Amino acid sequence: MRLKAALAFVCLMALALTLDACSRPQSPQDSCNFVQNPELQRVSWKDHLPVKLYVHKSVPTDAYAAIDRAITAYNSGPGNGREIFKIEARGVDGDLNPQKDGYSTIYWFNTWDADRTTEQARTTIYWSGNEIFEADMRINAKDFTFNYDVNSSNFSAVDLDSLVLHELGHVLGLAHTTAAGSAMHATLDEGQVRRNLGAVDLADLKCEY
Repeated sequence: MRLKAALAFVCLMALALTLDACSRPQSPQDSCNFVQNPELQRVSWKDHLPVKLYVHKSVPTDAYAAIDRAITAYNSGPGNGREIFKIEARGVDGDLNPQKDGYSTIYWFNTWDADRTTEQARTTIYWSGNEIFEADMRINAKDFTFNYDVNSSNFSAVDLDSLVLHELGHVLGLAHTTAAGSAMHATLDEGQVRRNLGAVDLADLKCEY
């Protein structure tokens, strides 16, 4: 039986209350499948690109190539060659404890919440107003195994390229969708491959990037 595991997307909002109280309300925007703030503005990194990513030392080196391929899909996609993501450092030290610290980090977890075992990964974004300033990605290596090899399929493992491509969409502010051909579907079966951004993803991203 195939397991459809939900890809959790946790959004935490950092509110600058004293500024918001004195600011002029902003006009609502079409979502373009982005997370929206209470004023229905799209939440994104705006012009603060590329997003600088740090790869925690918990991530196995075998996974680096899959992460790089997913990043290349974005860097060669919506911005016509504009750099969207940049790996700032790999194998970085620090506690295995994602937190609001100013560093957007990818973590590899060999433990996971007992009541959330169907999550393959979880990305948390932090924003103020309508601008993201940090995003952390956790990959669930306790409850899932991963296929790192782009040249093969493994129907008992999650395709890591596809998973990271999806989670990077969350890092940029994209939400889940049911649109055909999108990398942002909420579920990914073992052995299923979605290694490219769909036309709908590229159109959504162009709303902001």
